[in-house]
Amino acid sequence: MTVLQKSADTRFKLLKLTGFALMGGILGFGFASLMIEYVGLPSPDDVRWSDAVAMIVALMLAAGGVSVLAASRNGRALAAATSADAPAGPTEVRDMRLQGAVLILSGLLLAAPLAAALAGNPAPVLTLIAIAVVFAGHTAMNLSLWRRGDEMVRRVILEAGGLAFWIGQAALFGWAVAERLGVAPALTAWDILVVVMGLYLVCSMTVGLRRGLS
Repeated sequence: MTVLQKSADTRFKLLKLTGFALMGGILGFGFASLMIEYVGLPSPDDVRWSDAVAMIVALMLAAGGVSVLAASRNGRALAAATSADAPAGPTEVRDMRLQGAVLILSGLLLAAPLAAALAGNPAPVLTLIAIAVVFAGHTAMNLSLWRRGDEMVRRVILEAGGLAFWIGQAALFGWAVAERLGVAPALTAWDILVVVMGLYLVCSMTVGLRRGLS
């Protein structure tokens, strides 16, 4: 593949990524509207901006996980998704299915606190325990992915983490200074978590596209 072909392929993937982001925003808005209208959840005036972003990011994570699981059912489709030259073998299929499950669990972990809060937080202690148990399993699955992953996968994880860290650090520094000077509102731990999750999602997808993963 020539440099021009790689550049065109990267632009196409970036456009596809933008389309997925727009679809996630539309789906998130539609889902929230339906929940407000038919389930009796708080109106948009009572929902924080971080709650809306969390819903969008959670839906994008879950949708990404479902798409990975769907692609893993076909070795050739999986090879095309990962820019491989040959159909994926049993080990690759297993790892991709594990990655899809991790993505879906990531979306559920992000959506669970929001859903519990919007539902009136009927059992906060039980909810916290349940989330902690799922998070422990989620962490174990991530560690398993890291051990099984090849050099490319590990490099994508490291580059995405480093990029998200430096961008997040710069943004947090700027906001903290503005907040201390009284020109920006205070942030909660939930606000920061949602921003970090969204930032890491964007960074990991961007690095993955640059490395030839779609």
